Amino acid sequence: MPGKRKILIIDDEELFRKIFSEDLVYCGYTCKSADTPSEGIRLLKTEKFDLVLLDILMEPLDGWDTLDLIGNLTQGYETPVIMVSSKKMDLLEVVRYGERLFGFMRKPLTREEICAGVFSFFEWYQSLLDIVSKNRRTNVPEDEILQWFDLSRQIRVITDLKEEAALRCLPDAYRTEEECMIQLTTQVEDMVQEKRKLLYELEQKNPVLRTSGKK
Repeated sequence: MPGKRKILIIDDEELFRKIFSEDLVYCGYTCKSADTPSEGIRLLKTEKFDLVLLDILMEPLDGWDTLDLIGNLTQGYETPVIMVSSKKMDLLEVVRYGERLFGFMRKPLTREEICAGVFSFFEWYQSLLDIVSKNRRTNVPEDEILQWFDLSRQIRVITDLKEEAALRCLPDAYRTEEECMIQLTTQVEDMVQEKRKLLYELEQKNPVLRTSGKK
């Protein structure tokens, strides 16, 4: 059993809030839902959640605007956010927001897919938290432990998002659609490579991080 982890669902569609809540409760989680970003922010200010499932296509504030608001909360950085949408993310969104995300789920989802996806996330996320906790008992500086955590998360998430991203890009006066796609693809690949380089340097400096990061 996943335990009573607490999940906040922010989605302006009542049907999806209802389905997600019922399915996740069935799988052993505690859920609350908000039908507007403002209600979601209010709940985040007053309660602690283990995960936020955030819809992208909302009005007047969309999911990306809401992600900005969550990040501005005192505890926002500590609250993992998985984006949920009926549309694929595109590469421009990966470039802009990939570093801040913990995953992406595409609607519609069966109960099995919802529960398996959330369970898999918590299993992976908890493994990173366990490594952070373990290394706090070593002589590795706190800022380098947190940097290792961020880089490890970002590499995995951005790589996954790139694989699932919609291959579309709007042409403009300076580049064709194909040129735009090549540029964005290269930008994402460069992001990942730079983070891999920083992670390697960090693990070379602190071998205990490299060892603890292996399954």
